Order: sequence, then structure tokens, then C-alpha cells
Amino acid sequence: MKNYKILGFIAGAHSCGASYIVDGKVVAVIEEERLTRIKPYVDYENDFERYPNESIKCLIERYGLKFDEVDYFTSFFPIDTALSIFKAMFNYNIPRDKYIQIDHHESHAILSYYLSNFQEDTLVFCADASGGTNGHSSKTYLGSGGKMYYLDGINTKRKSLGHFYAALTEFLGYKRLKDEGKVVGLSGHGAIWWDLYRAWDSVITIEGTKTSEDNHHIELGGVYYDLYSKFYEFVGSKYWKNKNAVHNIAYTGQRLFEDKVIELIQNLHKKAPHTKKLALSGGIFANVKLNKRINELDEFDEIFVLPPMGDEGLAFGCAMGVMARLEEGFKPFKANDMFLGNEYSKEEVLASSKGFGRVDLDVDLVATLLQQKKILGLYQGRSEHGPRALGNRSIICDCTYEETYGILNSKLQRNDYMPFAPAILDEDVDFLFHLPKSRYSAEFMTLLVDTKEEWKGKIPTVVHPIDKTARIQIVTSSSNPLFYNILKAYKKNTGVGILVNTSFNVHNEPIVESPDNAFNHLRNGIIDYLVTPYGIFTKGKSID
Repeated sequence: MKNYKILGFIAGAHSCGASYIVDGKVVAVIEEERLTRIKPYVDYENDFERYPNESIKCLIERYGLKFDEVDYFTSFFPIDTALSIFKAMFNYNIPRDKYIQIDHHESHAILSYYLSNFQEDTLVFCADASGGTNGHSSKTYLGSGGKMYYLDGINTKRKSLGHFYAALTEFLGYKRLKDEGKVVGLSGHGAIWWDLYRAWDSVITIEGTKTSEDNHHIELGGVYYDLYSKFYEFVGSKYWKNKNAVHNIAYTGQRLFEDKVIELIQNLHKKAPHTKKLALSGGIFANVKLNKRINELDEFDEIFVLPPMGDEGLAFGCAMGVMARLEEGFKPFKANDMFLGNEYSKEEVLASSKGFGRVDLDVDLVATLLQQKKILGLYQGRSEHGPRALGNRSIICDCTYEETYGILNSKLQRNDYMPFAPAILDEDVDFLFHLPKSRYSAEFMTLLVDTKEEWKGKIPTVVHPIDKTARIQIVTSSSNPLFYNILKAYKKNTGVGILVNTSFNVHNEPIVESPDNAFNHLRNGIIDYLVTPYGIFTKGKSID
């Protein structure tokens, strides 16, 4: 059966957006932040909720969505909540028989399982802060023969792994449920602080396939209480004696978090010990240091980390869940890319380029500019779905100059705890890095890997300054032909196909969406040149 239209949508305290599938084809997945230009975070003081108004308007205007033609509406909300949200946004009454609710964690798991391409039985594990309306912070399934079977779950009366890391993030002075990535980078600068490890070990414990109960009777809040109170009870007086306290707190919290997740996954694996594949989703798996540890487990010969691992993927997951119900024999498949957002026409790009110098696209010229230490914006095709820029909305530059690290941080208004990531030709991966398995997942920049000894000092901009790891993106000729050809041209000049690839945005701003967004970065000097399929652009009248 392939004669249907599915509209998935999500709303809530942070991520929101919409997904549109027609006759088995993903038409578009739109994240609200790309259009509103407001990066989401949980506003606890104002209890602010976000709704996918602009995302759905975009589907109407650019992709011909008509509500009366939609066969199935879907979200993770109970039906009455979903219908009231849609009524409030568009004054449209969704027919009750057209609405399908997909559980929050099931939606995460659906997307990770079906995009994994795992044909064998698969352990499908999802964990985050919490599932909002479903009363859980984690659920686990067995994926077998294209079907998913529930195995286990952790309800919100127990400690949440996601909230443990959120509490650590807040403790270090960052915004919880927003800045966790900064803590991951910061942790690489520290060392284990055993007094703190022992003090925090009881904040959240693993009891078989569950986490410990929240004995404070504060749903989701006990982990915060315990993390703070145990620090000051057992460690606080020693804080000022530790000159690297902040770094070591981050390292110790990260290490403890990894240990807990690993223990839980190993215990869950005992419920399906024959599985050698692991599909992961949920916000905690934005943590690439954690993913590295998991990828090194002997229990699995391959893992897949969902690229839109957080709640930004839920609209797509819900829609795919409906599609899986409709399609007989629906099986996991390999996604060629995650370019599912908006694409802008040549006319739209050129309309935004007025006043800028332009020459025709030439990958050899792009390679030359990169060798000259120029910082380039790469803007092409459809925007990426998920938090990682993968070559369609990217900033790229040479990675061999040590000073580039500081220059990029300054231009992008970032702190120096956040390492940049390398994009590398598929044929060069094993030459520079240790990646024994899970290459498919590494195409989406979701894994951290070790750098080979002889390369640690040669590519300083893309390896962590302390532990020398790298969050790689493997680029293939089929996944991104233009980016691949730029890397090939650069390799022809330098001998190796590797570049910095970081998201096309300044800090605390969403990744660029429209041509106007991209040209504003050129106008403001964030980038030196803008590379598009329709030409290379400069602020000046010509390219030197």
C-alpha cells in the first residue's frame, strides 16, 4: 500500500517541528528553529511552550500540504491534547479517526531501528531526560523482522539518566537541556576525581534493567537534589584545594554517566543475548564520548546512533511509525543522507546575492582557497535534519593550522572547550583514525574515535587538544557529491582528504536555513567566501 499522506508534528518546551510523508516518500522534515531563528531551550521561569506554526506553514507553502488531503495526523500527544494544539494553531479540527498517537520513546526507537539498516535482530535502546506525557525516561525494544517488541522501560518515579547529565550541566554553570555538549567538550580537559566519583556514585544507581528509585518523591527532581547535596556533603570542603576543579568535575561526571549507561545496556542485552546490533536514540546519545564507549563494547559488532537523536526527530519518528503500520513487510533500510529540510532554488540564492562578487563554481578554486586558510560557507541543497551540519549547511576550512582553532572560535563566538569536527573522504578514514566498526553511523558525525598517533599533531583543529579524539564525518560520493568533490580536489593538492566541518551558524543561533541567512554571515565577515552550486561569492567585487 502506497497511497497515503502522513503529517507528523511535535510541540513542547524545547524542540518542535513537522514531517510530511506522501506515498512512502519523505517530502520534508522541518525544524521550527530553522525558520524562527530561535534556538530552543527549556524556559523554566516562563513555562514557555513552542508550537510548529512556521514548520507547517512551510509545508503548506512549499510542498502543497492540504489538511483535508492528509490521511493520518500523528504525534506523541494524547488525542485531545493534539487536537487542541492543532485547533489553536490553524483553527482546523483534525478528524478523530485520522489521528494516531505514537509513544514518545517508541517514536525515537522507530526512527533508530528503521534507519539502522540492521536486518538481523537488534537491541533498540532509547533514553533521554523524560518522555513528557508517557511517564518514562527510557524504553527498550527488540527489533526483529521489521517489527519492534517492547522489552523494558524506566518510569519517571526512578532516576533519569538524561536528568543526571542535565543536573551536571547546570551544576557547572550551563543551561540544562541545552548546553550538555559544552560539558562533553569540557570533560576532555579533566581527570578523575575519585572522592567526587564515590560521592556521586549513589546519585543514580543501576538496579538490573532499571535505575534507582527517586525516594524524594519529586518526579524527575530527586537526581538534582542528590547531585547537589552529595557534592557539598562529601566533597564541597575540598573544592578550593583542587586547582582543576571545574575540569575534573566535568570529567568525573562524564565518566560516571558513561559507566551507568554502559552497565544498563549490558544488563538489557541479557534480555536479548543473541543480538549483535544496537540502535540508539534519545537525547543522551548526542554525547559522542558516551557513544565511543558503547561502540567499543564486545557485546555488539555494530551500533547505529540516530542522527536526529533528540526530540527534533520525533515528528519524523511518529510519521515513520504510521508508515511502518501501513506498509506490509516494512524493514530497516540505509538512509543515503539526512538532507530532509528545505532546498532553495537558484533564483532564490541569486536574489539574495545582490551586491556580492561571484565566480562560477570550481572545486579546484575552492581547494585553493582552503589551502590559503580561508574560511568558507558551504550552502547547497536541502538542509540537514538533526543537530549536525553534514556539508549542506556547513562552515569548512583547512584543519592543519593550529591558529585556525582560535580564529574559528572567535568568529563563531564559541568557547574553546568545544572541539571542531573533521569531514573526511571514506577512502582516507583508516589512514587517519581508528574506526573498527559502525562506519555507517560515522557518516552522520555521531561517533567519537581515536586519532592515529602519527596524525595527532598534524590536524590540530579537528582533534581534541587533550585526548586527541575526533568526531568524524565520513563523506561518500553518493551521500554528498559536491562536498566529496571538494575533499577530492583538496586531497589532490595536499595528499589527504580531510577538512574542518562545523555548523554554519554563530554560537547560540540555529544553523542557517535560507540564502539570506547564509549571505548575512558573508556580509558580517563570519566567513570569507560562500560556496554554492550557483557560484562562489565574496564581499568584494572579485575573488583574488
